[in-house]
Amino acid sequence: MKRINTSARMFLVCVWVLVWFKAPLVYGQCPALSEQQMRQAVLWSGKPLVGNIYKLTNWYVQDGDSLSLAMGHRLRLGQINATEMAAKGRPEQAYAKQAQVQLKQQLQQHPLVYLQLQPEIKDHYGRWIVKLYDGLGASAEASLVAQGLAYVISMQGQGTQACLWRQESLARRQGLGLWQAAISQVRKAAELTSLSGGFMRLQGTVTDISQSQQHWYIGLGGQVGVKIAKHTLAASPFGINSASELEAWKGQTLTVRGWLAWRKLNKKQRKKGFKAGLMSLYHWQMLEQLRRPTRSEG
Repeated sequence: MKRINTSARMFLVCVWVLVWFKAPLVYGQCPALSEQQMRQAVLWSGKPLVGNIYKLTNWYVQDGDSLSLAMGHRLRLGQINATEMAAKGRPEQAYAKQAQVQLKQQLQQHPLVYLQLQPEIKDHYGRWIVKLYDGLGASAEASLVAQGLAYVISMQGQGTQACLWRQESLARRQGLGLWQAAISQVRKAAELTSLSGGFMRLQGTVTDISQSQQHWYIGLGGQVGVKIAKHTLAASPFGINSASELEAWKGQTLTVRGWLAWRKLNKKQRKKGFKAGLMSLYHWQMLEQLRRPTRSEG
């Protein structure tokens, strides 16, 4: 009976996730800042408080998801990820320049832009994590996502606005920008080596499950796995609270998005089955899809 209940719950979760990603844009317009919020915004001081609205008069758009300010301050749009500009011998990725141009054009239409500091405050590069709005209070992140110029992400435990996921879903169905068939790509976990890293959409068949005191580790084939906090998965629609529940994922095809990083393993770690390639997920939203493989895949 427990196996039947677990399977039924997994089916309902899969349906729920598909509805989440396929909800029409009309139900997902991202709210703009109110006139009152913009009037009450104070100038950026370099010592911002989480949740407060700030205004900027001078900025430089580095790429599609980050800005530079005076005094060495940098901002990172915390709900999206644009592709990478050319740097250090690395070629420019698809639509990176278009994302940069779009963000610059939207922000330059007015003398002020607005931002709201997010709970995690800074990323590992020291950039302030923010929601960004143009001079009319419209979401800059939403504009990029709606045009297919950035992926939606969840860099923190609070998750991302549902409207962004829905706008991405529409751009995806329309094949805009990054969602063109020739560009949109899901990497196969079993085929990846340490030469492949950074942000990507990743897919693999769940091969093994392991755990530490605080995290689950989900093997996706080859040397690649996913790391996610136990409390995160327990609080998600999946409602995973035990190893036996997560064992039901074995043999399923899992699609995720995030940053894949590689580490050197010692002999003991390799013997225990540790994965050299690890993608850390900070919110369940980064789990795009969980499904049973078709006959042609099995």
